[in-house]
Amino acid sequence: MKNNIKNLFYPKSICVVGASAREKSIGYEMLHTISHFHYKGIIYPVNPKSESLLGYRSYKSIDEIKDPIDLAILVVPKHSVDCSIDLLIEKGVKSYIVITAGFKETGKEGEEIEKEIAEKVKRAGGRLVGPNCMGVINTHNEIKLNATFVAEEPHSGQTGFLSQSGALGAAVLNSLRETDIKFGHFISVGNKADINENDLLYFWEEDDYIKTLTFYLESFVDGLGFLKPFITGEITKPTIVLKAGKTSSGAKAASSHTGALSSSDKVVNSLLRQFGIIRVNDINEMFNTAKGFENFPIPKGNRIAVVTNAGGPAILAVDTLEENNLALAQLSNETKQKLSEIVLADGSIENPIDLLPGADAAAFRKVIEITAQDQNVDAIISIFVEPVMVRPFDVVESVNEIKSEKPIFQVDMPLPEFWDKYRESSKKHLPVFRNPEDPAPVISNMLFYAESRARMKKTFEEYKELLELKTKTEYDFSPGFLSQQNIYKIADDYKIPILKNRIVTPDKLNSIEQNLFPVVIKGINKKVVHKSEMNAVKLNVKNPEELKAAAIEISKNFKSAGFEVEEFLIQPFIDLKHEVLIGGFRDPSFGPVIMFGAGGKYVEVLNDTAIKSAYLTNYDIDDMIDSTRIGKILKGVRGESSSDIDGLKQIIKSCSKMMIENPNIKEFDINPVLIGKDNKNYVADIRLKWES
Repeated sequence: MKNNIKNLFYPKSICVVGASAREKSIGYEMLHTISHFHYKGIIYPVNPKSESLLGYRSYKSIDEIKDPIDLAILVVPKHSVDCSIDLLIEKGVKSYIVITAGFKETGKEGEEIEKEIAEKVKRAGGRLVGPNCMGVINTHNEIKLNATFVAEEPHSGQTGFLSQSGALGAAVLNSLRETDIKFGHFISVGNKADINENDLLYFWEEDDYIKTLTFYLESFVDGLGFLKPFITGEITKPTIVLKAGKTSSGAKAASSHTGALSSSDKVVNSLLRQFGIIRVNDINEMFNTAKGFENFPIPKGNRIAVVTNAGGPAILAVDTLEENNLALAQLSNETKQKLSEIVLADGSIENPIDLLPGADAAAFRKVIEITAQDQNVDAIISIFVEPVMVRPFDVVESVNEIKSEKPIFQVDMPLPEFWDKYRESSKKHLPVFRNPEDPAPVISNMLFYAESRARMKKTFEEYKELLELKTKTEYDFSPGFLSQQNIYKIADDYKIPILKNRIVTPDKLNSIEQNLFPVVIKGINKKVVHKSEMNAVKLNVKNPEELKAAAIEISKNFKSAGFEVEEFLIQPFIDLKHEVLIGGFRDPSFGPVIMFGAGGKYVEVLNDTAIKSAYLTNYDIDDMIDSTRIGKILKGVRGESSSDIDGLKQIIKSCSKMMIENPNIKEFDINPVLIGKDNKNYVADIRLKWES
């Protein structure tokens, strides 16, 4: 099956079904771009009305072709796709690109036809890209395949680019001369009836031609499947994701605090970051970052020097350093002494180093060479704004010639004609950024990748143990929120330290022993989720008389809301210091997710929470706690003693195991986990929703 994906990019022969002599038609443009890009293999155009097309012999039907076909590209009308695939399957074709639109994107009927075609190809042992896509490109000199219908000619690089949107892919290709984006492979996956982003992860990881992986996605077919090769260490190459659809209405029908606080984009952002996948904000950042990996060494740290001939752009660059967790390097006295011999008195030898507008190519080169030798500097950003008296091409080329183990990111703000000259005449043709804000995110993303790789190498064994956990089968719970009895059972099994509560009917309140006081009393009705919102929780109830009065008040509050108290939950009162939330939910794509943060009745208002995949290590748990304000408070501030962090981590770990082993758990809340004034952790209550 891997060869069937390989044949999408490395075919020795291509059959274009629906090739056309009519200019501006997709059938014509597809054949024309394949030919114009000088594809090195054999081309078989199929058109029932033509003897030849663009100098190639044209076949009237697929069965006229006697030789093997590695790749079939279909640009026929929708009603002809199915029968064309039947004929191609008879010929033993295993790799397909269906350009034709009008399937899943048009509604239920189109979705059914698309599904039938994909299943047909799968049964024959083949793989299919699309439908409703714009094709593939491989710039490798031994292949030279441009099987798209975009006029721009791509230049060879080492980046793999997958676009779920054909239109966005076309926009990127159409901008190549302006953006100087280069890539090795491009693929438009369209409706993702078969081949999707997960397939390309594995394929590109094994392809030596591809060094960096980039994805524009509007949805994940299988988010957990996308994450797993990073969890296991199978994917090692820098992977950059631009995920559209950041805004979301979230979990509209969520019936827990956890569900209400989750949103699809927060999940995507948190889980990609957890496993070292770079998420970017826009196309510019995605390809700038890819250029960074392809052309520069990864910095050893986050200390950045800025060299400039203009103050304003340097300030913008410095602002973005802080926004991206980078620091302005503190230059050594030795460096500043050397710089003072070159930089004019009106300039600045402090960082950012200001050479003033008259600085020429020699000055830029010498200053950057000196700065690169400073042990306090990890990377350099060079900013040149074109004045009348200095040619930008000379400056950029001079800086390109500097030999340094530290990356030097050039920003050039020249007259428009510079770009054509640089594209045509540069010797090294290293990337030049157009805006002073561009390099900082690139450096930050490169550092994030390096740090994540180093961290995850140490934790693969922990992840492996979690991935090997088996689904539990002994629970036979009814769908819905679990009863308190079943909550106790599952809490005991997973060693979640829930307070040993008493559940009594309203007529049995007098059975509560005197030595249990002080207590908390809560009204219970299966249809009531958030008890505090109905004033159905009373704290520090000191004796039986107060208990009876609290129960009467809770019952009245229930009735005024249209409910009856079914039972009362009685539990020990904890002298409270803090309240935290531990929750979980099952994302439809990314699987089990764990949440930690500030708890109590103001949880949605405070929104001080962190999310991780339930496949989490000790490092992940520490990071989740540390990334919240409440987590920092629990570790002790202003002389306060630290809470039992190790105990809290163990509860989180138990909950993650519970989520992994029980796919029937839709969501759960432990809200609050009580942090007593004794700094110990107490689980007061668990809400757990089970689905069949």
